[in-house]
Amino acid sequence: MSKAWLNFAIVIFVQFLVFIAYAYYAKKLSKVPQILVKGILVGIIFGLSFDFVFGELLDFHSYVLGFGISFLILNAAISYGLFSANILLLERIQFPYFYIWTIFIMSIYEITNLFFPVWNWKLALPSIQFLFVLSIGYLCGAILIIGISNATKYLKHLF
Repeated sequence: MSKAWLNFAIVIFVQFLVFIAYAYYAKKLSKVPQILVKGILVGIIFGLSFDFVFGELLDFHSYVLGFGISFLILNAAISYGLFSANILLLERIQFPYFYIWTIFIMSIYEITNLFFPVWNWKLALPSIQFLFVLSIGYLCGAILIIGISNATKYLKHLF
């Protein structure tokens, strides 16, 4: 296994631990399988869209493993899927706590990525501005995930 794939596995493992820890904290362990499946579906939609727009079109980030379609689908399902599942666990809490938890999740993901690089941000901003942009980006992503999740609920009723 190459170092890049090992780093990817470590980042995914940390994301999974964050998800399980919050599910335990929120007393939602019994809903983990259902939320994971929904998170994966939402993650595929959100992740592929995000990577296309912000990775390919705007060139804001890149992956150590490249932008091959196989990796992008795997990453969308697993990494974005776990982020989506975490956000779905947070969906019903008050906004200030939602924001704090989103920043906490972002911090763990980004710190893990510093030690086990999977993605590279190409934003040339000083560190405080970079953290501000990341926190707003993760928050907007989280809100979009909830929107995608709610849209899939309505689509399910139509068919």
